[in-house]
Amino acid sequence: MAVKIAILHYHLRPGGVATVIRNAQRALAGKFDVQVLADFGYDEHPARSRRAFLAESGRLADGLAKRLRGVDVLHTHNVGLGKHPRLTYAVKLLAERRRIKIINQVHDFPEDHRPAQLRALRHCTGKRDDAFQRALCYYDAPNVIWATLTTYDAAKLAAHGVPARKIHVLPNPVDEEFFTKAAPSRAKLQLVREQLAAFARAHRFHFDTRKKMLLSPMKVMVRKNNAEAVELVKRLKKYQLVISLDASSASDRDYSERLKKKIRRERLPVVIGFGAALDNPLPLFHLAHAILTTSQVEGFGYTFVEGWLCHKAVVGRDIPEVTQDFVAAGMKMSHFYREFDDEAVRRVAAFLAKPSRKLIEENRKIVLREYSLRAYARRYEKLLL
Repeated sequence: MAVKIAILHYHLRPGGVATVIRNAQRALAGKFDVQVLADFGYDEHPARSRRAFLAESGRLADGLAKRLRGVDVLHTHNVGLGKHPRLTYAVKLLAERRRIKIINQVHDFPEDHRPAQLRALRHCTGKRDDAFQRALCYYDAPNVIWATLTTYDAAKLAAHGVPARKIHVLPNPVDEEFFTKAAPSRAKLQLVREQLAAFARAHRFHFDTRKKMLLSPMKVMVRKNNAEAVELVKRLKKYQLVISLDASSASDRDYSERLKKKIRRERLPVVIGFGAALDNPLPLFHLAHAILTTSQVEGFGYTFVEGWLCHKAVVGRDIPEVTQDFVAAGMKMSHFYREFDDEAVRRVAAFLAKPSRKLIEENRKIVLREYSLRAYARRYEKLLL
């Protein structure tokens, strides 16, 4: 009989972790019986007391145990982030009962620029308790293993007290079945190009259907550093930029509004948000001359790998703690920059003027070999040994 796996997350609203879960489901479906538990939502408010917190968490654990009857493996995603401390503790209670194998996958650390989440964890029992927070988030049990997206994060997790031998690197899967589909027809690409131009006019952006386009397939977010992408395109002069999605959170919406004011005031060749008007993002990838990332903080960094699958060059800012794994796998990324300056602009311009087809195809092969759905399934099988 197939091993039964339950994937646990707070919700499946559109976002990075939801994409990971959907891809993981597809990757594992042929070899495992996979179900998803994602109806918990967020609950960050502190309990009245430690006793109340333990009781509320215990009831949650009891309900979770009933739902997990017959399940062999519980795979949690970001359960220690601080979005629902009671759920975090409920999973730990299940671990202590030792009736099920648990994989705790860490995508983000609350200690890393997440003050609200860290506070929710430290004050979850009604008063600040740093020791309780550390024991809640980072622990060892015979039936628990831990997964991170990168070797850099694995070292960070070990520094928090999780035994290094219990930590495994499990990179996010990339949907190669989608990104290696045949390119849309010329007629389809022309239609999307015209729709993009119409969207730009309607939203007071500037888009020239004759000019080469760079695509940043991401939301506008402070950590995505979209303002740098806008400045880079401004200084490159020969290209225009499409950023797929507008901001969603309140703080990021403020950032986006400031950015859009600059774009419109200076009449810069940048369009924001057109991806939301498409039910299929593939034409945007194929319309692009290259994929651009200027992000400063990533857990895995899909943008570094997706574009290659469409035979497109990927350019922009390097994030060594993420890309060191890609480079170790054999990807060539020396054309990326670490500091945004005149030299960075020259390097990007030179690469875009004459992209190396050999480099693109070699990197594509590595993405298929190391980060595809099939590669994820192979890693997962080894994880459960």
